[in-house]
Amino acid sequence: MSTIQIQYDTGKLCALRQCMPDETALEAGLEASLKALYEKHVPAEVREYIDSQKGGDAS
Repeated sequence: MSTIQIQYDTGKLCALRQCMPDETALEAGLEASLKALYEKHVPAEVREYIDSQKGGDAS
């Protein structure tokens, strides 16, 4: 697994954290967004190859 760090406006992040039910919901939303980007931009053949090398889900 890899860690991704991004810069984001502190005020907006604080507001998002206050409005989200818990921290895991925020992480789940970010992971879902990354998965959608991955599936949109990485060709199916490449995804299948990565899955076969890892022996499972590459999300």
